[in-house]
Amino acid sequence: MVNPSRRRALQVMGLAGFTALTGRTAWLQVVAGPQLAARAKAERTVTWVNRAPRGDILGSDGTILASSAVSYDIGVDQLKIAQYEWTEDRTDPATGQRSKTVRGHGAAAAASQMAEILGVDAQELGASMVGESTYVVIAEAVPPDTWRQIKALGISGVEPDQRTRRTYPAGTVAGNVLGYTHEGDDRILIGSAGLELTQNEALTGTDGEGSVEIGKTGAIIPTGEQEEISAVPGTTVRTTIDPDLQAIAQDAIDEAVTAQGADWGCVVVMEPATGRVLVLADSGAVDPARAADTSEGDRNARSVQAIFEPGSVGKVMTFAAALEEGVITPDDSWTVPYTWTSADGQTFRDSHEHGVQQLTTAQVLAESSNVGTVQIGERLSSDVRHSYIERFGFGSLTGIEMPAESAGIVGPVSEWDDRTSYTTMFGQGIAGTALQSVQVLATVANKGLRVAPRLVDAWIDPGGGRSPQSRPEGVRVVSESTAAALTEMLIGVTQEGGTAEAASIDGYLVAGKTGTTEILTEDGTVASFVGFTPARDPAIAVAVIVYRPRDTYGGTVSAPVFRKVALATMHSLGIAPDPSVTAAQAAVDADARAEHAAQEATRGDG
Repeated sequence: MVNPSRRRALQVMGLAGFTALTGRTAWLQVVAGPQLAARAKAERTVTWVNRAPRGDILGSDGTILASSAVSYDIGVDQLKIAQYEWTEDRTDPATGQRSKTVRGHGAAAAASQMAEILGVDAQELGASMVGESTYVVIAEAVPPDTWRQIKALGISGVEPDQRTRRTYPAGTVAGNVLGYTHEGDDRILIGSAGLELTQNEALTGTDGEGSVEIGKTGAIIPTGEQEEISAVPGTTVRTTIDPDLQAIAQDAIDEAVTAQGADWGCVVVMEPATGRVLVLADSGAVDPARAADTSEGDRNARSVQAIFEPGSVGKVMTFAAALEEGVITPDDSWTVPYTWTSADGQTFRDSHEHGVQQLTTAQVLAESSNVGTVQIGERLSSDVRHSYIERFGFGSLTGIEMPAESAGIVGPVSEWDDRTSYTTMFGQGIAGTALQSVQVLATVANKGLRVAPRLVDAWIDPGGGRSPQSRPEGVRVVSESTAAALTEMLIGVTQEGGTAEAASIDGYLVAGKTGTTEILTEDGTVASFVGFTPARDPAIAVAVIVYRPRDTYGGTVSAPVFRKVALATMHSLGIAPDPSVTAAQAAVDADARAEHAAQEATRGDG
């Protein structure tokens, strides 16, 4: 018989144990349960990031210049691979019973399954999967279809790393405009130069994510939670660049730079009325897919960054100011000696020695006479000329969608010494970019209205919605009458006797100005030609700059490049030649041939 006291003690102990067990169970279910369940779920849940494709960059015709491709780097957990068992389901034909047959173990078995899909040697692949690392990459940039085949094998320990890689289908075409990218710490592509940099926010998409629950063997739990959030691609940027013309211009400037042994060159083609830049070409263009293969100095766009004195191209601003202020007319006559000394003792000379000439204002410009130009410029105060230089765009950013654009250098009048007050009349003592130079002639071409250049035509969202770039408002620089008079004078530059006959184009009137200026910081010159065509109904303005060429003058170095690029652009835009221009040119050529024949006959008689 059990002692009552002992019975009660046992009952109390049992009750206490039951209470403790009940409390523990309740605590596990109510308090710790959710935490433990969440921890267990986290341990068996695999998550990944769905990388968002970066937006495309397109040419004006829709050609893809930059795009993104989603690919996978395939890695393995070498510790898990070592435990891998490759089994195969088999059915006994006699009994119909199903069984599993082991075909191999470890890295060798996994490699034999994956090698053919990846197109690699099985033994080398197997060797790369042996070790103590929890993650080692065995294949890079694998296409999604290939990864799906690998995934279907169900090999525990094989893990993908989804990545977005940038591709540039056109190679170096517009490379300096497009720029390039680098991969951030979170594997997101970040723009490093060009439009990739300035349009980075628009081009960058929003990553998605996914998750799935797996068992101890690495197999997906069919009843487990699975989640998939799709990525949102970046916005597509459509540019104003014409890829075909860009390629022609790059080839042309590369040929000129090579032939002249020059440091570099660039070409800009712009629509005067809209500001659309059809070509922004730099010599030795970078291939954005392999930017590191190009020297750092050649990776950016010198066309908007490098500054130089415009030389005689700057005379256009002086003549425009003098015409607008009414202090000269195109037909005024000027006595032009080879050298000329101002009242304050500053002496200037022309590029070629000559006797005293009587030239009209138009002839002074056509022959690019420094002596004639300073006589004309003297009729304007320095303050007035300075204001016109700024109104034409020198000394300020154009606002083009490119990084590190230079505003150029235009010092205040208070800093101009006695000589600078004169040299600025013919484009020395100030500095600007190729883009600013083309803007000057484009302003004249656009009837005196300066329109800011632009490279972005529209932004296209992932759903296809199009947001066009706003057309910049023009700034009145000179009157239409001044622009028309100056245009006729600039036509003379490309006609017989002008400094840029090599820029003339059969069937199209060309207005323009050559430029040659010494480089102050080093030996050499900058040769340029900037012009527009058709002169009386302009469609394009073009600047060609060659830095430190072997020859000196823009008329012989840069004008031929202008002719090639401008002619190709006329054909691309569908602008037919003017029959009257062709006939007039034929007459001039006939006169020249007749004069040459007469000279030959005279020599023969002698």
